[in-house]
Amino acid sequence: MEPVYLLQSNEHVLLCAGFKQWLQTLGYADSSVYSLPKHAQEFLHYQEQQGKHSLQQLVAGDAVAFIEVLKTRTGIRSRRGHSNNHINKYIQALQLFSSYVRQTGKSGIGFTLKRLEEDRNTPVWLTVGEVQALYGATDDSVLGIRAPAMLAVYYGCGLRLNEGASLEVKDVLRERGLLYVRKGKGYKERYVPISGLSGELLALYIDYARPQLLQKATEKLFIGANKGVALLDQSLYVRIKQLEKKARIRKNIGTHTLRHSIATHLLQSGMELEQIQEFLGHAVLDSTQIYTHLVNDVL
Repeated sequence: MEPVYLLQSNEHVLLCAGFKQWLQTLGYADSSVYSLPKHAQEFLHYQEQQGKHSLQQLVAGDAVAFIEVLKTRTGIRSRRGHSNNHINKYIQALQLFSSYVRQTGKSGIGFTLKRLEEDRNTPVWLTVGEVQALYGATDDSVLGIRAPAMLAVYYGCGLRLNEGASLEVKDVLRERGLLYVRKGKGYKERYVPISGLSGELLALYIDYARPQLLQKATEKLFIGANKGVALLDQSLYVRIKQLEKKARIRKNIGTHTLRHSIATHLLQSGMELEQIQEFLGHAVLDSTQIYTHLVNDVL
């Protein structure tokens, strides 16, 4: 669970509420309207701890000092220092907050903050249009039906490579609209919802294409074309790379790219971080925080 930063000052409470409404009026994504005021609230909570309970008490240096404090903190569960990308979210929130108080005439204060250098491990992700291109690169052949079923698993359900390779036919719980992940990271099991389209693609593959590919008895979901046996991790990865080439996508992608993409798109649609954390099977919320940075980079 995220820590709760309760404010003592009624003025600060109203400022956060007004900031949220201001972001909504400007058309920011639901995820930003949810997260940015929370970052501003944490900043104001810290100021209250310093004895500042009014906007008029704040100075530009307070924002700089707060960011320096963030650099010394660690995640509650991960116990690791915050990434630059994570801290940049706070920088963005404080810059927008200062714009809000200036534009609404509440204060003339301005926070001049420089974004930190981006972390090199920022994940690659696909736009909705690029994902549609992947689906569009398939055809009505047996293998062409298998390809979108793979996309349904790795994009639609956000599974890791080995999780998808471990799937069995019985793990597709059609009546319940769920996918049972039996071998998640750390040997943890979970259930993932299957969207309507993903359910249709998986059903078509299981009922029509898979029986034509199957030559040797196996319960594994994905079957290869040559020997009719289960596809291993690397083989599934290669099939996604082939689809990338066919769709003419100019990004170096793999199954994990599809996982990053669905997480980013869910956040863009307004899903809360805790729900995405559960969907992806992340052990700690810190692992999911990276997607808030990706989303706001495209606003």
